[in-house]
Amino acid sequence: MIRMRFRMPSSFGFALLVLLAAPGFGAPPVPPRARNIIVLIADGCGSEQYTLARWWQGQPLCLDGILVGAVKTHIADSVVADSAPAATAYATGCRTGDKLIGISPGGKTLACVPAPAPEQTFAPLATVMEGARLLGKATGIVVTCRIPHATPAGYLAHVPHRDAYNDIMKQIVHQRLDVVFGGGKRYLLPKGIEDGERTDGENLLEFLRTTGGYQVVETREKLAELQSGRAFGVFASKDLEAEIDRAEFGPQQPSLAEMTGKAIELLAQDPDGFFLLVEASQVDWAGHANDPAHLLGDLCMYDASVRVALEFAQRNGETLLLALSDHNTGGMSIGNYATSDDSRYAQMSAAELLDPLRRMSCSAVALWRLLGEERTPDKVKDLVRSRWGMEASAAAVARILQLAPTLKSHPEYAIGQVLSPEHTCIGWTTRGHVGGDVPLFAFGPGRPSGLIDAPAVGVHCAQAMGLDLARLTARLFVDAEAAFGAGAVTVEPEAASGPVARIAVGGRVGELLLHTNLLKLDGATIPLEGLSVYIPSRRRLYVPQQAVELLQRNPGVALPSFRE
Repeated sequence: MIRMRFRMPSSFGFALLVLLAAPGFGAPPVPPRARNIIVLIADGCGSEQYTLARWWQGQPLCLDGILVGAVKTHIADSVVADSAPAATAYATGCRTGDKLIGISPGGKTLACVPAPAPEQTFAPLATVMEGARLLGKATGIVVTCRIPHATPAGYLAHVPHRDAYNDIMKQIVHQRLDVVFGGGKRYLLPKGIEDGERTDGENLLEFLRTTGGYQVVETREKLAELQSGRAFGVFASKDLEAEIDRAEFGPQQPSLAEMTGKAIELLAQDPDGFFLLVEASQVDWAGHANDPAHLLGDLCMYDASVRVALEFAQRNGETLLLALSDHNTGGMSIGNYATSDDSRYAQMSAAELLDPLRRMSCSAVALWRLLGEERTPDKVKDLVRSRWGMEASAAAVARILQLAPTLKSHPEYAIGQVLSPEHTCIGWTTRGHVGGDVPLFAFGPGRPSGLIDAPAVGVHCAQAMGLDLARLTARLFVDAEAAFGAGAVTVEPEAASGPVARIAVGGRVGELLLHTNLLKLDGATIPLEGLSVYIPSRRRLYVPQQAVELLQRNPGVALPSFRE
């Protein structure tokens, strides 16, 4: 057996230890092992949103029984988090910077976050999902957004910007998960096929069906029919409908709870256990839109999804369940300037709070869609009356129509920003994110508790599986130039047929298809255990140690353990 030369750059190991030991990162006790891990994220949700959902349902949330603490959400370079670095912290155990996915921060960080060594800026970081797969566990994601959106990407991709949807989708496809449910079909298809967005000519949907061996399903009915095997469910061209709109505008789309239940049913068949990520993606979008109707529909569905997962965990006894948010969005409050006088807020009834919300029958997104291109004041007024139950004044309608064009790709945000403060008891401080701690809910062996840092979530999940994330990163992401020399590596990031890197060693040339796990060598296409990643800003290529061994004529690669 050929022993692998195990390389862990000392600077990386030191930097990671410093990051984990730094003030604000914490060092919780090592938890007991968990056979399964389920992480459920309500994107953009703070404690006040949960309170509103509890009033709305008229009973405790499923989440209430497993509330154990809170999470500090700041990122490496900002007090207020973006979803991409927030998800990266949960997935890798390291804080990173704004818009970064699965890579370490640059040189600029907050004073409380040590900057990485210069040679480790923007370097890929291994995730707990990648580690779970290499442990032989089944892996899956369930989201209500497009599959390559920020939160799922944080667990599965390594790119310098969250908006690189085509690159992220390719990486997700080549991560070989067992279950993927969400939206974003357009990022699987080349331009010219339906509304495909891919510019590299690849039909990843066909790749999934043939080479990947997936059952590809596109409707709620077909989802229900799945009984075993690998499944890729893509239920919308872009994002799924808001829960409040699903019956009207997306009746063939499954609910988050239905997708969660099916994912657990499929993944639980693996004798080695599983790792599942579930995201109620649009709780965040409702906050951005200052839209309480959208918020309540998706947050209550999130609670129903947690119930599905919790019931499994309670029966199973070997499952660690974490339910949390990545940050808060909108700065929502129960009470606003219209209720400022103590004759109102000190006398507020449940009916006063809830009745205006009960009259809202669609999201702001759907309302704007119904307006169409003829956005006259009368049409806005009529639709607001019929779909939101509000008598908007002429001045309010004028403000909506004046504000909407300034909001670029989200003109619908104007509706909630103008009308919610005037016609509900709900307040909003922003259309953006806010920086407060978010509630932590947990159940199962070794569940964390108390106030913890965002990276501690990733560290806790890794320890529960027996993973050493530093060893895993060194195994999956070797600096190719350091391994082979600068002259041996050439990269064509803009190649027409897709980005590619070539490494010349001893008269042989290996071709690595970037954003995939494929190595072409000696006339064969070899699937590797990890992705090949290129970081343009540093002109650095990172490849799995397995590729290094194969290129150095070590076909019988014996990789060392990355367990603790």
